[in-house]
Amino acid sequence: MDNATNRQVIFMFLVLLVLAVVSSLGYSIWTSLWADKMWYLYMGNESAGKMAANFFYSILTFIILYNNLIPISLIITVEVVKLIQAYLINFDLDMYDESTDTPALARNSNLNEELGQVKFVFSDKTGTLTENIMEFKQCSISGIVYSTDSSEEADDSSPLVLMEALKESGRTAMLHFFRVLALCHTVIPEWVEGSQSLVYRASSPDEEALVKAARDLGVVFKARTPKSIIIEVDGVEEEYELLNLLEFNSTRKRMSVVVRFPDGSIRVLCKGADTVIYSRLAPSEDYSSSTNSHLKTFAVNGLRTLCVAERTIGLVDYEVQFN
Repeated sequence: MDNATNRQVIFMFLVLLVLAVVSSLGYSIWTSLWADKMWYLYMGNESAGKMAANFFYSILTFIILYNNLIPISLIITVEVVKLIQAYLINFDLDMYDESTDTPALARNSNLNEELGQVKFVFSDKTGTLTENIMEFKQCSISGIVYSTDSSEEADDSSPLVLMEALKESGRTAMLHFFRVLALCHTVIPEWVEGSQSLVYRASSPDEEALVKAARDLGVVFKARTPKSIIIEVDGVEEEYELLNLLEFNSTRKRMSVVVRFPDGSIRVLCKGADTVIYSRLAPSEDYSSSTNSHLKTFAVNGLRTLCVAERTIGLVDYEVQFN
Protein backbone atom coordinates (compact mmCIF):
# COMPACT_ATOMS: atom_id res chain seq x y z
CA MET A 1 0.00 0.00 0.00
CA ASP A 2 2.88 2.35 0.74
CA ASN A 3 4.38 1.66 -2.68
CA ALA A 4 1.04 2.27 -4.38
CA THR A 5 0.55 5.51 -2.48
CA ASN A 6 4.06 6.69 -3.32
CA ARG A 7 3.53 5.97 -7.00
CA GLN A 8 0.30 7.96 -6.99
CA VAL A 9 1.96 10.92 -5.27
CA ILE A 10 4.85 10.89 -7.76
CA PHE A 11 2.40 10.73 -10.68
CA MET A 12 0.40 13.66 -9.33
CA PHE A 13 3.61 15.65 -8.82
CA LEU A 14 4.58 15.08 -12.46
CA VAL A 15 1.11 16.21 -13.53
CA LEU A 16 1.52 19.29 -11.33
CA LEU A 17 4.93 20.03 -12.88
CA VAL A 18 3.53 19.72 -16.43
CA LEU A 19 0.62 22.05 -15.60
CA ALA A 20 3.02 24.57 -14.03
CA VAL A 21 5.29 24.53 -17.14
CA VAL A 22 2.34 24.83 -19.55
CA SER A 23 0.85 27.66 -17.49
CA SER A 24 4.22 29.46 -17.38
CA LEU A 25 4.57 29.16 -21.15
CA GLY A 26 1.07 30.53 -21.57
CA TYR A 27 1.87 33.38 -19.20
CA SER A 28 5.07 34.23 -21.11
CA ILE A 29 3.25 34.20 -24.46
CA TRP A 30 0.41 36.31 -23.08
CA THR A 31 2.89 38.78 -21.59
CA SER A 32 4.79 39.18 -24.86
CA LEU A 33 1.54 39.91 -26.74
CA TRP A 34 -0.20 42.21 -24.27
CA ALA A 35 2.54 43.88 -22.19
CA ASP A 36 2.56 47.02 -24.35
CA LYS A 37 -1.19 47.35 -24.53
CA MET A 38 -1.80 46.83 -20.84
CA TRP A 39 0.52 49.61 -19.67
CA TYR A 40 -1.27 49.85 -16.33
CA LEU A 41 0.17 46.49 -15.25
CA TYR A 42 3.68 47.99 -15.31
CA MET A 43 5.18 44.94 -17.04
CA GLY A 44 7.31 47.03 -19.35
CA ASN A 45 9.88 45.78 -21.82
CA GLU A 46 12.06 43.08 -20.33
CA SER A 47 15.40 41.76 -21.52
CA ALA A 48 15.83 38.15 -22.66
CA GLY A 49 17.73 37.21 -19.47
CA LYS A 50 15.12 38.72 -17.24
CA MET A 51 12.34 37.00 -19.16
CA ALA A 52 14.04 33.63 -18.71
CA ALA A 53 14.37 34.23 -14.97
CA ASN A 54 10.73 35.29 -14.74
CA PHE A 55 9.77 32.10 -16.59
CA PHE A 56 11.28 29.91 -13.85
CA TYR A 57 9.76 32.14 -11.15
CA SER A 58 6.41 31.63 -12.88
CA ILE A 59 6.87 27.85 -12.70
CA LEU A 60 7.40 28.09 -8.92
CA THR A 61 4.38 30.36 -8.64
CA PHE A 62 2.11 27.97 -10.48
CA ILE A 63 3.43 25.01 -8.45
CA ILE A 64 2.36 26.86 -5.31
CA LEU A 65 -1.01 27.71 -6.85
CA TYR A 66 -1.66 24.12 -7.92
CA ASN A 67 -0.24 22.45 -4.80
CA ASN A 68 -3.68 21.21 -3.71
CA LEU A 69 -3.53 18.81 -6.62
CA ILE A 70 -1.22 16.56 -4.53
CA PRO A 71 -3.16 14.88 -1.68
CA ILE A 72 -0.48 15.17 1.01
CA SER A 73 -3.05 14.13 3.60
CA LEU A 74 -3.51 10.78 1.83
CA ILE A 75 -0.40 9.24 3.41
CA ILE A 76 -1.36 10.52 6.85
CA THR A 77 -4.89 9.16 6.44
CA VAL A 78 -3.58 5.74 5.42
CA GLU A 79 -1.25 5.60 8.44
CA VAL A 80 -4.11 6.50 10.80
CA VAL A 81 -6.24 3.72 9.28
CA LYS A 82 -3.37 1.23 9.77
CA LEU A 83 -2.98 2.30 13.40
CA ILE A 84 -6.70 1.80 14.05
CA GLN A 85 -6.53 -1.64 12.44
CA ALA A 86 -3.58 -2.58 14.69
CA TYR A 87 -5.65 -1.65 17.75
CA LEU A 88 -8.53 -3.75 16.43
CA ILE A 89 -6.13 -6.74 16.25
CA ASN A 90 -5.03 -6.11 19.84
CA PHE A 91 -8.65 -6.11 21.06
CA ASP A 92 -9.77 -9.09 18.97
CA LEU A 93 -11.31 -11.62 21.39
CA ASP A 94 -10.82 -14.46 18.89
CA MET A 95 -7.04 -13.96 19.21
CA TYR A 96 -7.03 -13.88 23.03
CA ASP A 97 -5.43 -16.84 24.86
CA GLU A 98 -7.27 -17.43 28.12
CA SER A 99 -4.81 -20.05 29.44
CA THR A 100 -1.93 -17.57 29.54
CA ASP A 101 -4.01 -14.35 29.73
CA THR A 102 -2.24 -13.11 26.59
CA PRO A 103 -3.96 -10.86 24.04
CA ALA A 104 -2.77 -10.37 20.50
CA LEU A 105 -0.02 -7.80 20.09
CA ALA A 106 0.50 -5.95 16.80
CA ARG A 107 4.05 -4.63 17.02
CA ASN A 108 3.77 -2.45 13.90
CA SER A 109 0.98 -0.77 12.01
CA ASN A 110 1.69 -2.73 8.81
CA LEU A 111 0.67 -6.10 10.30
CA ASN A 112 -2.86 -6.06 8.89
CA GLU A 113 -1.53 -5.17 5.46
CA GLU A 114 1.02 -8.00 5.58
CA LEU A 115 -1.63 -10.51 6.66
CA GLY A 116 -3.76 -9.40 3.74
CA GLN A 117 -1.02 -10.48 1.32
CA VAL A 118 -1.11 -14.11 2.53
CA LYS A 119 -2.64 -16.35 -0.14
CA PHE A 120 -1.34 -19.80 0.73
CA VAL A 121 -0.34 -21.42 4.03
CA PHE A 122 1.97 -24.45 4.08
CA SER A 123 2.90 -26.64 7.03
CA ASP A 124 5.35 -29.52 7.30
CA LYS A 125 4.83 -32.76 9.23
CA THR A 126 6.26 -31.29 12.46
CA GLY A 127 3.08 -29.25 12.91
CA THR A 128 4.58 -25.77 12.70
CA LEU A 129 1.13 -24.18 12.88
CA THR A 130 0.03 -26.12 15.93
CA GLU A 131 0.26 -24.84 19.48
CA ASN A 132 3.52 -26.80 19.84
CA ILE A 133 3.55 -27.20 23.64
CA MET A 134 6.32 -29.56 24.74
CA GLU A 135 6.14 -31.50 28.01
CA PHE A 136 8.59 -33.97 29.48
CA LYS A 137 6.71 -37.29 29.73
CA GLN A 138 9.03 -40.30 30.04
CA CYS A 139 12.69 -41.22 30.04
CA SER A 140 14.86 -44.33 30.09
CA ILE A 141 17.81 -44.26 32.50
CA SER A 142 20.09 -47.27 33.04
CA GLY A 143 17.57 -49.56 31.37
CA ILE A 144 14.63 -48.42 33.51
CA VAL A 145 11.68 -46.38 32.23
CA TYR A 146 10.53 -43.46 34.39
CA SER A 147 7.44 -41.31 33.96
CA THR A 148 6.31 -37.91 35.22
CA ASP A 149 2.66 -39.03 35.34
CA SER A 150 1.61 -40.59 38.64
CA SER A 151 -2.05 -40.97 37.66
CA GLU A 152 -1.53 -44.21 35.73
CA GLU A 153 -2.62 -47.46 37.29
CA ALA A 154 0.48 -49.28 38.53
CA ASP A 155 1.23 -52.77 37.26
CA ASP A 156 4.32 -54.79 36.42
CA SER A 157 4.79 -52.98 33.10
CA SER A 158 4.07 -49.45 34.35
CA PRO A 159 7.03 -47.02 34.38
CA LEU A 160 8.33 -45.83 37.73
CA VAL A 161 7.34 -42.32 38.75
CA LEU A 162 10.31 -39.96 38.62
CA MET A 163 9.55 -37.98 41.75
CA GLU A 164 9.22 -41.14 43.83
CA ALA A 165 12.33 -42.73 42.32
CA LEU A 166 14.44 -39.66 43.06
CA LYS A 167 13.62 -39.95 46.76
CA GLU A 168 15.15 -43.39 46.91
CA SER A 169 18.84 -44.22 47.20
CA GLY A 170 21.08 -45.18 44.28
CA ARG A 171 20.03 -42.33 42.01
CA THR A 172 23.48 -41.37 40.72
CA ALA A 173 22.62 -42.25 37.12
CA MET A 174 19.43 -40.18 37.32
CA LEU A 175 21.30 -37.14 38.58
CA HIS A 176 23.83 -37.55 35.75
CA PHE A 177 20.95 -37.65 33.27
CA PHE A 178 19.24 -34.49 34.52
CA ARG A 179 22.58 -32.73 35.00
CA VAL A 180 23.16 -33.14 31.27
CA LEU A 181 19.70 -31.68 30.56
CA ALA A 182 20.50 -28.70 32.83
CA LEU A 183 23.87 -28.03 31.16
CA CYS A 184 23.49 -28.93 27.48
CA HIS A 185 21.32 -26.18 25.99
CA THR A 186 21.21 -22.53 24.90
CA VAL A 187 18.42 -21.43 27.27
CA ILE A 188 18.64 -18.01 28.94
CA PRO A 189 17.27 -17.74 32.53
CA GLU A 190 15.48 -14.59 33.68
CA TRP A 191 14.39 -13.68 37.19
CA VAL A 192 10.94 -12.08 37.36
CA GLU A 193 11.04 -8.67 39.05
CA GLY A 194 9.47 -8.56 42.48
CA SER A 195 9.51 -12.34 42.94
CA GLN A 196 11.91 -15.25 43.17
CA SER A 197 10.41 -17.13 40.21
CA LEU A 198 12.69 -18.12 37.35
CA VAL A 199 11.61 -17.92 33.72
CA TYR A 200 13.45 -19.65 30.89
CA ARG A 201 13.78 -18.08 27.44
CA ALA A 202 14.52 -20.69 24.79
CA SER A 203 14.76 -20.66 21.00
CA SER A 204 12.82 -23.94 20.82
CA PRO A 205 10.10 -25.44 23.04
CA ASP A 206 12.08 -28.70 23.20
CA GLU A 207 14.95 -27.16 25.11
CA GLU A 208 12.63 -25.27 27.42
CA ALA A 209 10.71 -28.46 28.28
CA LEU A 210 13.91 -30.37 29.08
CA VAL A 211 15.36 -27.63 31.28
CA LYS A 212 12.05 -27.27 33.12
CA ALA A 213 11.91 -31.03 33.69
CA ALA A 214 15.39 -30.97 35.24
CA ARG A 215 14.35 -28.01 37.41
CA ASP A 216 11.20 -29.73 38.65
CA LEU A 217 13.27 -32.79 39.61
CA GLY A 218 15.86 -30.94 41.66
CA VAL A 219 18.54 -29.96 39.11
CA VAL A 220 17.89 -26.24 38.62
CA PHE A 221 19.59 -24.22 35.89
CA LYS A 222 20.10 -20.82 37.54
CA ALA A 223 22.54 -18.65 35.59
CA ARG A 224 24.69 -18.48 32.50
CA THR A 225 27.79 -16.40 31.78
CA PRO A 226 29.99 -16.42 28.68
CA LYS A 227 32.41 -18.75 30.49
CA SER A 228 30.32 -20.73 32.98
CA ILE A 229 26.97 -22.35 33.79
CA ILE A 230 25.57 -22.40 37.32
CA ILE A 231 23.09 -25.05 38.43
CA GLU A 232 21.66 -26.06 41.78
CA VAL A 233 21.45 -29.72 42.79
CA ASP A 234 19.43 -30.44 45.94
CA GLY A 235 19.92 -26.87 47.16
CA VAL A 236 23.69 -26.81 46.53
CA GLU A 237 25.03 -24.52 43.80
CA GLU A 238 27.52 -25.97 41.34
CA GLU A 239 29.49 -23.96 38.77
CA TYR A 240 30.71 -25.56 35.56
CA GLU A 241 33.23 -23.90 33.27
CA LEU A 242 31.87 -23.72 29.72
CA LEU A 243 34.72 -24.55 27.36
CA ASN A 244 32.91 -25.03 24.05
CA LEU A 245 29.36 -24.90 22.73
CA LEU A 246 28.35 -26.70 19.52
CA GLU A 247 24.79 -25.75 18.65
CA PHE A 248 22.29 -28.02 16.94
CA ASN A 249 22.08 -27.98 13.14
CA SER A 250 20.54 -30.17 10.45
CA THR A 251 23.90 -31.68 9.54
CA ARG A 252 25.08 -32.71 13.03
CA LYS A 253 21.54 -33.50 14.30
CA ARG A 254 22.78 -33.04 17.84
CA MET A 255 23.95 -30.39 20.27
CA SER A 256 27.07 -30.66 22.40
CA VAL A 257 28.80 -28.73 25.15
CA VAL A 258 32.26 -29.25 26.58
CA VAL A 259 32.40 -28.32 30.28
CA ARG A 260 34.89 -28.60 33.08
CA PHE A 261 33.26 -30.16 36.14
CA PRO A 262 33.99 -28.91 39.67
CA ASP A 263 36.27 -31.92 40.19
CA GLY A 264 38.46 -30.76 37.28
CA SER A 265 37.38 -33.39 34.75
CA ILE A 266 36.48 -32.33 31.20
CA ARG A 267 33.34 -33.91 29.79
CA VAL A 268 31.43 -33.76 26.53
CA LEU A 269 27.66 -33.60 27.07
CA CYS A 270 25.50 -34.33 24.05
CA LYS A 271 21.84 -34.67 23.13
CA GLY A 272 20.34 -35.40 19.74
CA ALA A 273 18.71 -37.89 17.40
CA ASP A 274 19.10 -41.56 18.27
CA THR A 275 20.75 -42.35 14.91
CA VAL A 276 23.70 -40.01 15.47
CA ILE A 277 24.06 -40.82 19.19
CA TYR A 278 23.93 -44.59 18.77
CA SER A 279 26.53 -44.53 16.00
CA ARG A 280 28.98 -42.93 18.45
CA LEU A 281 28.39 -45.14 21.48
CA ALA A 282 31.06 -47.45 22.82
CA PRO A 283 30.56 -51.09 21.73
CA SER A 284 30.49 -52.18 25.37
CA GLU A 285 27.58 -49.92 26.32
CA ASP A 286 25.49 -51.88 28.84
CA TYR A 287 22.06 -50.40 28.26
CA SER A 288 22.15 -49.87 24.49
CA SER A 289 19.70 -52.64 23.63
CA SER A 290 17.15 -51.91 26.37
CA THR A 291 17.24 -48.17 25.73
CA ASN A 292 16.71 -48.74 22.00
CA SER A 293 13.67 -50.87 22.82
CA HIS A 294 12.30 -48.11 25.05
CA LEU A 295 12.83 -45.54 22.29
CA LYS A 296 10.70 -47.61 19.94
CA THR A 297 7.99 -47.85 22.58
CA PHE A 298 8.06 -44.08 23.11
CA ALA A 299 7.78 -43.49 19.36
CA VAL A 300 4.84 -45.90 19.04
CA ASN A 301 3.08 -43.99 21.83
CA GLY A 302 3.45 -40.75 19.85
CA LEU A 303 6.26 -39.19 21.87
CA ARG A 304 9.14 -37.24 20.37
CA THR A 305 12.42 -38.85 21.35
CA LEU A 306 16.06 -37.89 21.70
CA CYS A 307 19.12 -39.45 23.30
CA VAL A 308 21.47 -38.05 25.93
CA ALA A 309 25.12 -39.04 26.17
CA GLU A 310 28.18 -38.11 28.22
CA ARG A 311 31.89 -38.80 27.84
CA THR A 312 34.93 -37.86 29.89
CA ILE A 313 37.96 -36.76 27.83
CA GLY A 314 41.52 -36.08 28.87
CA LEU A 315 43.17 -32.68 28.74
CA VAL A 316 45.49 -33.78 25.90
CA ASP A 317 42.57 -35.04 23.79
CA TYR A 318 40.67 -31.82 24.42
CA GLU A 319 43.60 -29.64 23.35
CA VAL A 320 44.07 -31.71 20.18
CA GLN A 321 40.39 -31.54 19.20
CA PHE A 322 39.49 -27.97 20.17
CA ASN A 323 42.74 -25.98 20.04
